[in-house]
Amino acid sequence: MPNALDYSPGVDLITEDVAVMMQDRPVVGLSAWLLDAAAAAQREGRGIQVVTPAGVRLSYPARTRLFSARNALWVVKAPSGDEMYDGLTGLKLEWNGRKFAPLGRREVGDAWTTGLDHLDVRANLQILARVRYPSLDSTLVGRATELLFTELTGAPPAGWGTEEPVNRPWNADARAALTAYCHRRSPRPSLLTVVGAHAEGVRPATASAVINSRPAGVEETVMLAMAQPGLEPPDPQVIRDAIARLAAEVELVAVLVTAAGAAPDTTSYPRFTGFPGPIGLALGPQEAPIDQPVTPVPIGPASRPAAWYPIGDGTRVPDWERLGVLLRDAVSGTTRRG
Repeated sequence: MPNALDYSPGVDLITEDVAVMMQDRPVVGLSAWLLDAAAAAQREGRGIQVVTPAGVRLSYPARTRLFSARNALWVVKAPSGDEMYDGLTGLKLEWNGRKFAPLGRREVGDAWTTGLDHLDVRANLQILARVRYPSLDSTLVGRATELLFTELTGAPPAGWGTEEPVNRPWNADARAALTAYCHRRSPRPSLLTVVGAHAEGVRPATASAVINSRPAGVEETVMLAMAQPGLEPPDPQVIRDAIARLAAEVELVAVLVTAAGAAPDTTSYPRFTGFPGPIGLALGPQEAPIDQPVTPVPIGPASRPAAWYPIGDGTRVPDWERLGVLLRDAVSGTTRRG
């Protein structure tokens, strides 16, 4: 019996386990057909696997919305033609008759770490921010996204939509339109794509945003990537000031800031571009840990106190251990208070 995947454009192979799509374009973005195919695959209990040559890049919204899931895989064919590997981890893959899967030895492919000299790699600031708004008829969502773009890139977002390319401008009425869209979808979460302005003096940026109604209020989760001019990591002081302004305007739940290597337009190469590193963590009043391994910096108003925990500059892998200790303290502190 035919299923929805049989009619999904771009699907080249359907097995018991996955839907496979072959793509050869400069960038695989979060297009409507990819979203439709992923949704159809999920309904059928299948994963999705996108197969590309090594010269293809992956957009940040596609990476955060689809390829962060366990049932989605970016399969890259090495330039030599005799090797397949995971475009995000470098693990060698093989076709087992049902899907591409890691080899039993879990080796990293040679193409993952070779031929890097020609790549234009920039330091990319990556922010995962979760804020909360009151559940009121007058509440407009989108302020956290708008503020982060404005403070960090130098301009408000240029547009938004549910896929790539986005089809709605970010203007004076954008937050009202975005809120109306979320109301129509409620209680289902709204998954959005936001893009930055292309103008001189404005840093390239893209983001995914999730708007969801919770018992405590309406939550907005922003996953933003912003490219630096070169390999130098972003200034932690500038970031802290931006997060402080965010905490002053909305109820901050948590913000994690890291740096990672990526392309100048925030897309991901199917290559090793350096280890990401943490820069800082911000926690709202309900999430603040009791025993802190990092000295906190108070931010936010007295009515909504929050704290910024500086961790590093985004270049040191050992800083992940400091972040891990901080997060463990945060979880245990919340548990003790609860």
